[in-house]
Amino acid sequence: MIQTKHINWADKLGAFSAFLCIVHCLAVPALLAMGIGFISNPLIAYLFIAIAFFSIYKATNGRFFKPISIFLWVSFVGFVTSVLLEDQAEVFEYTMFLFSVLIILGHLYNMRSNSH
Repeated sequence: MIQTKHINWADKLGAFSAFLCIVHCLAVPALLAMGIGFISNPLIAYLFIAIAFFSIYKATNGRFFKPISIFLWVSFVGFVTSVLLEDQAEVFEYTMFLFSVLIILGHLYNMRSNSH
């Protein structure tokens, strides 16, 4: 029982932070136009990466071979790759959104499957 609550906490954190990442990425151009430059600091992207890693690791309990674990870790690798290569090609801006949505869906599925 305690393990399920712990996993749900990690899934909630992961889904919420991935959602915030999407909001952040959508808001940055408008905020930069208003002169709010600190919002585009690369440390914010690294913070989202760290939270995603932590939440996925905790949500999967370090198990890498369950189907949902594989889905979450592949989504994480895609997200990190997209963040790191975002300035190299425009396509990575879009894949960053895609992988963030996949992380959210993976966490939501994991919460649903652990609640039964």
